[in-house]
Amino acid sequence: MKNNWLIFANDDILSNKLAKKILMIAEESIKLKGDFTIVLAGGKSPKKLYEILKGSNSEWDKWIVYIGDERCLPIDDNERNDGQIMKEWLNVSHIKKENIYSIKAELGMLNAKLDYEKVLSKVDVFDVVLLSVGEDGHTASLFPNRRYNDIDSVVLEYKSPKKPLERISMSYSRLNSSKYVFKIVSGKNKKDMVDAWIEGKLLPINQINGDIEEVYLNINAISRRWNSAYE
Repeated sequence: MKNNWLIFANDDILSNKLAKKILMIAEESIKLKGDFTIVLAGGKSPKKLYEILKGSNSEWDKWIVYIGDERCLPIDDNERNDGQIMKEWLNVSHIKKENIYSIKAELGMLNAKLDYEKVLSKVDVFDVVLLSVGEDGHTASLFPNRRYNDIDSVVLEYKSPKKPLERISMSYSRLNSSKYVFKIVSGKNKKDMVDAWIEGKLLPINQINGDIEEVYLNINAISRRWNSAYE
């Protein structure tokens, strides 16, 4: 395993370590340029991280938050990424509401794409991109064996292998425009995917690296043959 793959005994330890790293980067970024930009991931993996950040101290009014991808569902649907993240953290945070940018999937695929591209045109390089990963190696709404237009900042997925079929995502090139990319990997169902990743198979999750990449793994996502890297 590479030196930037960090292995933890459980999600609590993993999330605490990652939260401290993000808060440190935020502090440095705010001192350097007056703000901190971060792209958040949906799904279950970052949930504990968001809980920790919710109870942490930072100059929250200097944070600018973006959502990496969205499911094309009604605005009040519980399965939307922005709804979950708002509920778990942002609704009770001190981050300015005008500094939280969601993908407006309720506008329809094309209109939401155009709207979010305008939003993203105002930021050059993100300070942090946070990614989770599915058991097939997908991340954000970028799936294996798909070709996406990497010229655009936002891409559309009409036939997702996971419901809902229609999704909107930042592109590989847009997500790669980041100083730090942090990847969270947790769950026994990820073992085969992690094996493929280590062995060099081309997956969406390993096509986004930013300037500095760190992979935060729960040991439960690692096959026994790799456990020596932890022990």
